[in-house]
Amino acid sequence: MKTGNRLYSIVVALFLLPFICATASADTAQGIETQITTNNSSQSYPDIYGERIVWQDDRNGYYDPYVYDPNWDIYLYDLSGSTETQITTNESNQSRPAIYGDRIVWTDDRNGNYDIYMYNISTSTETQITTSESNQSEPAIYGDRIVWTDDRNGNKDIYMFNISTSTETQITTNESNQSGPAIYGNRIVWTDERNRDEDAYTLDIYMYNLSTSTETQIAGDGGFLEYGPAIYGDRVVYMSEGAGDLVWMYNLSTSELTFIAADAWGPVTYGDRIVLTYGMVFPDIYLYDLSGSTGTPITSNEDVHHWAPAIYGDRIVWEDDRNENPDIYMFTLASPELMPLEEMKNLTEYVEDTYKCHVKTKTGLATLLETSKCFYEKDEDAKAISMLKSFIHLAEKMKECKQISAEEADYMVREANGIIDQIKARQE
Repeated sequence: MKTGNRLYSIVVALFLLPFICATASADTAQGIETQITTNNSSQSYPDIYGERIVWQDDRNGYYDPYVYDPNWDIYLYDLSGSTETQITTNESNQSRPAIYGDRIVWTDDRNGNYDIYMYNISTSTETQITTSESNQSEPAIYGDRIVWTDDRNGNKDIYMFNISTSTETQITTNESNQSGPAIYGNRIVWTDERNRDEDAYTLDIYMYNLSTSTETQIAGDGGFLEYGPAIYGDRVVYMSEGAGDLVWMYNLSTSELTFIAADAWGPVTYGDRIVLTYGMVFPDIYLYDLSGSTGTPITSNEDVHHWAPAIYGDRIVWEDDRNENPDIYMFTLASPELMPLEEMKNLTEYVEDTYKCHVKTKTGLATLLETSKCFYEKDEDAKAISMLKSFIHLAEKMKECKQISAEEADYMVREANGIIDQIKARQE
């Protein structure tokens, strides 16, 4: 990545900024906003997967005007049943949760250092993932893989744990600091300090491909701070500093770099959508749609701080202080017809990238999902549902024959039934 190209992009971005902001502010997104938490303590750093939202919550801590002794816990809200559940009860701090499927991971300080813990919603079991006496933090999860930042070697490295095989792997070995990992499929991205020198403090974005065991620098030119990556499919979004707070997107397939927004930070991505925090004094949540290259505000209250967004499908969650304490809010975009396609894609990726079984069985499951997707795109909903029911039948048969675990089968069946419900809802 050449410095000249990056500087040219920044100049163009800053020149176009007034136009970009005016266009983005013309309309607000169409959809429904929902307040998820109502407790008058602090609820922070939400994450979302499917019908489930998780966050860190200090309602069990101690507070008076002179003493603040938080006891962060992890809480879960299930949209399907409108139920809130306390996940952790330990009197130490559990924070920064991430969720994928039935699994929640977080940073935990109950042992006097930071460890990574996991909770399985289906089995109601809590598991300690890391046992090193150093610090492990900033977990992210995709399928059976958990990644985190680890300082056991005297510097920060990226480590990974495979839940299926119970194996831990060190991903980075450079003696500088690597931190803030994100994972999607077989790709892990992070912020990397290896190119800093005495004259300049630089941060870059690196990626590790688990399929090819290769490490690649995907962003950074020695002149800027590139940090905070998030990944979905072939797209990596991240922030940079050097000429203001900018958000960029890098396409791994085309090696194309795209400017997204200025005066923005904390980007996350799902499908063709990027969600970010815009503005520094009273920041709002913005949605950037790559298919239409448009930016749209999700929130527009000028006296409220909105930050820490997360997105899954048509749902965006964030932290919001309009009630004089941080609460979790959700916005559901008014485009439910897109949700089944995204869910089918996610389930297909689970089968192909995460799930372990005989190759012909894996192909059969993936083919049923792809066929269902094709029928759905042609508005042949009945045939799409029929293919999903065949997928469910095959998964249940494999469970009976003990070719897959009950947990894997139940997850696939539950996700497929959820897609069927979404397709039926479109017909109503």
